[in-house]
Amino acid sequence: MSLLRYDVTTGDWIIFAPERGRRPSHGKQAQAPATEPVQCPFCPGQEATGSKEIFTVRIPSGNGWLVRVIANKYPALRIEDHIQRVEDGRLFRHMGGCGAHEVVIESPDHSVYLAHQSPEQIERILGTLHFRCNDLMRDPRFQTIIIFKNHGEGAGTSIRHPHCQIIATPVVPRLLRLKHRVAVDYFDQSGRCLYCDVLSDEMATGERLLVENEHFAAVLPYASYVPYQIRIFPKHRQASFGRADPRTFRALAELLKTVLQKLHFGLHDPDYNLTLNTVPRGDEDEEYFNWHIDILPRLTNPAGFELGSGMAINIVLPEEACQNLRQVQV
Repeated sequence: MSLLRYDVTTGDWIIFAPERGRRPSHGKQAQAPATEPVQCPFCPGQEATGSKEIFTVRIPSGNGWLVRVIANKYPALRIEDHIQRVEDGRLFRHMGGCGAHEVVIESPDHSVYLAHQSPEQIERILGTLHFRCNDLMRDPRFQTIIIFKNHGEGAGTSIRHPHCQIIATPVVPRLLRLKHRVAVDYFDQSGRCLYCDVLSDEMATGERLLVENEHFAAVLPYASYVPYQIRIFPKHRQASFGRADPRTFRALAELLKTVLQKLHFGLHDPDYNLTLNTVPRGDEDEEYFNWHIDILPRLTNPAGFELGSGMAINIVLPEEACQNLRQVQV
């Protein structure tokens, strides 16, 4: 069973999920080339042996599927667990590992990464994430949704078949609380959305603007945490991804494909983490935030200073990184 324990020294909750230690490894050392999966649980034909199916986008004229959502077999949090807080003493507090943990299998094809999917397929994936986000937030116990993708062994993936994940949590993690608090303070002072102003200034200077279309823009943040970090903003402010207009998802799919292909060809298919940042329950219609996507290549490893201080060390200026990626033809 999972458990959340409160760290009084940081004001954050820590998830203890011993069962996740049993996850299989389908990494580089564990299997044949990606085109030859060995009993991959996400491949067509393995549906009956895998976890419970939650949602599926099926082929209109057949029995196959295009996108599939299943319960994570080794979840960090479980819907069945409780959310009651228990005091273990003056400074110790815990609660049940209540939440949800889902896997979104991006394609029936084991060997086609997200960067090489068609815009139509990426649009289906985005639509599936949007639907699941809204469906999960119907449960009043869940306070926020974390959508993320681990690409590559160095980014934490355990199964090569392209997939992303959704975790619904009963608390708002400290890092997200901090981001929202900074944005709220900025809005209280200026009456404007911080992330909208950041995008406006980035587009005005153009130094770190990588690619844009009618609805979205991708920039390399001025204070990037890691080399070649890319942030994708909607041009039309919306605090919650759940309230985003699905009619814009094709434009997002096309831009996301371009960005990922530039990383793939420009940096030789680097491992990366992708996160989708949105607001917690109750703030869906607030004006202080603009949901966005962060792509963080894993080109360096945080060491003692970063872990001890919480301060990042970036070895590549975003202006230089942006210039390098602009030159990559896709």
